[in-house]
Amino acid sequence: MTGLIAAFFTAALSGMGVGGGGLLLIYLTLCENVPQHSAQLTNLCFFMTASVSSLLVHLKKRRLPFAAILLLAVGGVLGAAAGSLTAAQTEPKLLRIFLGVFFAASGLYSLFRKQK
Repeated sequence: MTGLIAAFFTAALSGMGVGGGGLLLIYLTLCENVPQHSAQLTNLCFFMTASVSSLLVHLKKRRLPFAAILLLAVGGVLGAAAGSLTAAQTEPKLLRIFLGVFFAASGLYSLFRKQK
């Protein structure tokens, strides 16, 4: 039940642009003791599903140019494959450090960036 509640709230936060993916990853590794690689895979699968449903809604409302989506999708698939191969060869402890540094840098950037 706790996992369902965590999934609901991280999906809601992600939908609002808060970054629920990082929270789900932290929840899985710290509260559920899921290994780092498995937690990242679960997180990616969870949010790919949400992204596809969001993409379909935006396509239906004709808010996104199809050519740009196709180009980004191809790049995303290639990047995901390269990232997966790299992550599979990386020690979980090092992977956790890299992810923590990325989250910290992303948070600092969001905190100090100039608003338009």
